[in-house]
Amino acid sequence: MRDAARATTFGLKDLINSKEDDGLRCPHCQNMEPKGIVRFGIRHGNQYYRCKSCARIFSCITGTFLRWTKKNFWTWKLFLKCMMEGHSISKSAKTCKISRVTAFMWRHKVLGALGSFHDSQPRMTGIVEADDTFLQLSFKGGVVPDGREARYRGDPADERGISKKNKVCVSCAVSRNGQVYSKISAMGHPKMEALRRVFRKRFSKEAIICTDKGKAYVKYSRLSPYTHKLMKNGIRKWGPYHVQNVNSYHSKLKSFLKRFKGVSTKYLNNYLVWCNVIQTGARTRIELLKLAVQALVFDRWVDVTDRPAVPVGV
Repeated sequence: MRDAARATTFGLKDLINSKEDDGLRCPHCQNMEPKGIVRFGIRHGNQYYRCKSCARIFSCITGTFLRWTKKNFWTWKLFLKCMMEGHSISKSAKTCKISRVTAFMWRHKVLGALGSFHDSQPRMTGIVEADDTFLQLSFKGGVVPDGREARYRGDPADERGISKKNKVCVSCAVSRNGQVYSKISAMGHPKMEALRRVFRKRFSKEAIICTDKGKAYVKYSRLSPYTHKLMKNGIRKWGPYHVQNVNSYHSKLKSFLKRFKGVSTKYLNNYLVWCNVIQTGARTRIELLKLAVQALVFDRWVDVTDRPAVPVGV
């Protein structure tokens, strides 16, 4: 009840003040020098600043997901409540009195901001479990490539097993201190280069990586400065080392995605971020707003829709 009352009274000025308390930074050149940023008037009730380094003008919401919005802050708070409760696009649009297209774009603007913040988190330390899970390739809501027949959700795959044609690999890492990271790495089974790209700067040098005997992970660990603990077939646990936490994460991830009745591969990375935010602890609307507003996001609706259909290597 206390969190709900606080969320009701928390306004845009409170959000701006919380960001100013973290220190002003030019969103264009990343200048943080106190004497390099000066006040430059007030517009529409918001304080604007001028950066002496790049001579650009900005406010505290420049470069955030709130920059190009035409709706008031109360509508955004209501929409975040719908997201936290897992409402569908249609139900969120009806609740917030916005169109379904706007609700869809808002969802991915927020998730894109959280994704940028998620990528900048500290490196994982201690024992880290890493493994892959595979999801069906989906062009939901998009244009099906030439030569590929349309496939309806629930129909069997065109080929059995894990194929490069119909399976998307999501590489995941879960640390014992609660950190979670996952991202699309490849079509079909990943190679060592794909793992290096996904997990680049994700682990500290002191981290101990626990994996199964996948060839890509064995090669990745040999060429990396991390200690590698290989779990062989038939051995579920070797002292403190196992991969049960990351396997549990795979189950929770697929249960989370099931509520959306099929997620397009084009936007899958955003939904992975959404699931990871939930896995790292239940957050209030205020905490989500503060996290999202810290990330630099210059994407508009055109940038959201123009993403590649299969974001491998993005």
